[in-house]
Amino acid sequence: MDALRRGDLATVEEQCRGLLAESPGEFRAASLLGAILTDTGRADQALRFLEQAATHELMARYNLGIAYHAVGRLEDAAACFEDALRANPDWVDARNNLGSTLLDLGFARPAAEVLRESLKRPGLTPVVFSNLLMAMQYLPEVARDEVAALHRSYGEALAAAHPPMAPAPDRDAGPLRVGLVSGDFRHHPVGLLLEGLLPALRARGWWLCAYSNRPGLPGDPVPARLQTQVDQWVDISGTDDLSAARQVREDRIDVLIDLSGHTGHHRLGLFALKPAPTQLSWLGYGDSTGLATIDAVVSDAVSTPPGVDGEYVESLLRLPLPRLPFTAPADAPPVSDPPCATDAPFTFGCFNTIAKLNPRVIATWARILAAAPDSRLLLKGRQFDHAAARTAIIEGFASYGIPAERLVLEGYTRRADYYAAFHRVDVALDPFPFNGGMSTLDALWMGVPVLSLAGEGMWARQGAMILGALGLDDWLTDDLEAYVEKAVEATRSTAELRKLRRGLRKRVAEADFAKPERFAEVFCRAIGELHERL
Repeated sequence: MDALRRGDLATVEEQCRGLLAESPGEFRAASLLGAILTDTGRADQALRFLEQAATHELMARYNLGIAYHAVGRLEDAAACFEDALRANPDWVDARNNLGSTLLDLGFARPAAEVLRESLKRPGLTPVVFSNLLMAMQYLPEVARDEVAALHRSYGEALAAAHPPMAPAPDRDAGPLRVGLVSGDFRHHPVGLLLEGLLPALRARGWWLCAYSNRPGLPGDPVPARLQTQVDQWVDISGTDDLSAARQVREDRIDVLIDLSGHTGHHRLGLFALKPAPTQLSWLGYGDSTGLATIDAVVSDAVSTPPGVDGEYVESLLRLPLPRLPFTAPADAPPVSDPPCATDAPFTFGCFNTIAKLNPRVIATWARILAAAPDSRLLLKGRQFDHAAARTAIIEGFASYGIPAERLVLEGYTRRADYYAAFHRVDVALDPFPFNGGMSTLDALWMGVPVLSLAGEGMWARQGAMILGALGLDDWLTDDLEAYVEKAVEATRSTAELRKLRRGLRKRVAEADFAKPERFAEVFCRAIGELHERL
């Protein structure tokens, strides 16, 4: 079709609909129409056309997987991508989509296995590298040096395809012009952690531009609120890396900050082009990006203690307070007494993605439940809306003799219900090696103590970072035996838990990292000094 070659999708869509009206069984038109509807944000409308064509055409089956993923039917999406790979094991996009879908379902190890196979096959792309790096972060058996080597390989491959631009010209003196790049300026830990901090950064004299790499989702109020907190908002979601880099140059950005790392919707290709004199990575990722064009990763002395610098391509900019700012949620309900103070069973809880619940975590938590036979475990996460995820967790605990009746599995709920669910938890269990971040802060704000196990790597030390800053070191352990012992001991400490619960919110509110003005003071000083040195 001439219209297709011109990129005139509206005309192609009209032609496909016309052809299907005349010949309802024309599967090629149905396949093309379904792909267009999916690409233009109408995956729900695409399903019937792609389902019609998928029995005739492998590409339609693959595109059906993309549409299923877009509407949240992750198990069906995975089945489509598996079919595509059976037909062509070298189909890199199908392999990447299968890996990312498995990770979305919470199956980190199978996701890593699928994606790791891409390293041996032709057509490896940077996005496959990123998805593999993300999956590996969840696995306790992966050594830090292996992850570091893969980060470097990624950075070298990206640099070869994205040579840096010529150095930016000097500009006239004035306020520091800072660009923030993310696909998560929305109801996401990054967006929520930034809210409240951005006005404090501007109050310190920074000029802020948010480069958003993902359109807002329907009904999400966070993007609109964040837009009022910056000086300029630019949607780069449909812009190639070079065009986005030119935009950064035109905006005369002094410091460009990546807020995604290797998480979804990142723009590391933009950073490889080096459009800004100073480039940093912060907040959204817990490791190196692998890019030599990023000058530093913003961290702190607990998250990245002395001796780990060699794991990073970038330098480490260590703040004197936790690297995560916390904005107190205005819609959180008051703190309640712990459930164990009533007749309710003692309840452990975890509201993290189940990708963090690796076999070692399940085995450890099963030991706790076995040693405290009257207790139960409440797990809450969007993956539990899928039968495969529920079954995997139930079977994982059953293999250690813990019946399903002792598990409470809950899926996605509204934000207000999410906070209220903490009222039903006595003690939160932090997974490992990928600790909670936002979920830990939320639990503490709701008065729920969090038991954490410190490990190696920035994400494995988030619990240590937060608990240490709050003077809760007795809830931090460094070995599994102490972790289990502390959890079981807590079931016998109702009075102590009630007292601790009543004071936790105040303790968090008074911490420096939860005071936007104080965090902004430290943050702006550290970055300003680094920018002056570079």
